[in-house]
Amino acid sequence: MTDSFTPDSLRRSVLTALVGGVAAISLIACGGGDTSSTTAAKGDPSQFELANDYGIGAEDAPVTLVEYASVTCPHCSNWSKTVYPDLKKKYIDTGKVRYIFRPFPTPPQDLADAGHMIAMCSGDDKFLTNIKYQFENQEQILNMARAGDARKAYVGIAKNSGLSEDEFAECITNPDIQKEYQAIVQSGIDAGVTGTPAFIVNGEYTKKAPSGDAFYTLESIEEVILPLLGESAPATDSAETEEAPE
Repeated sequence: MTDSFTPDSLRRSVLTALVGGVAAISLIACGGGDTSSTTAAKGDPSQFELANDYGIGAEDAPVTLVEYASVTCPHCSNWSKTVYPDLKKKYIDTGKVRYIFRPFPTPPQDLADAGHMIAMCSGDDKFLTNIKYQFENQEQILNMARAGDARKAYVGIAKNSGLSEDEFAECITNPDIQKEYQAIVQSGIDAGVTGTPAFIVNGEYTKKAPSGDAFYTLESIEEVILPLLGESAPATDSAETEEAPE
């Protein structure tokens, strides 16, 4: 991530950009080191969860994988579309991994802020579905913003989860939603997150696998989580591995 998040700027950036109209923006790539479920749960947190977390998978899973990601981050979108589905099938759906998504904005920050809060206003059962929708349509959404149609794009994101245009405007100016969102983002800052996607495994910020590969591909993730599951990590060939951007 290029710019740091400053909570005091949240209301100003979102209100100015989307309620009052969007100025021209330039896209800056995110860096660091799903989301494909239709349900999310906010119950009693485990030792690795926050009270306001959005997660799926068995609450007693041996591994809790937290992802800090931004709906405006291309690398997060790529991970969501190419790595997450296999991770979900092999480990989340089988009760081995609990997955938590935490918003962490990357430029253009005003759009990331709005997208994350719209997902939060969608309701616990639609949060991850809305995040997935934004990842799958990220290029179109950002292109609309660059063309001056950000409000139309983000009203469309809200309507995709059943929110009206008025509810969209109320959502991104709601002080309670802003406070909850700021707390989630601050947890990432406190954990040392500076770019996205960023991953925390059982409470430990994990940037690389034992092989030295960036913690990004399914293979590099397995290097870390399989020993925690009491299983042998697969043999790796570091010559042909994809790394997350620095």
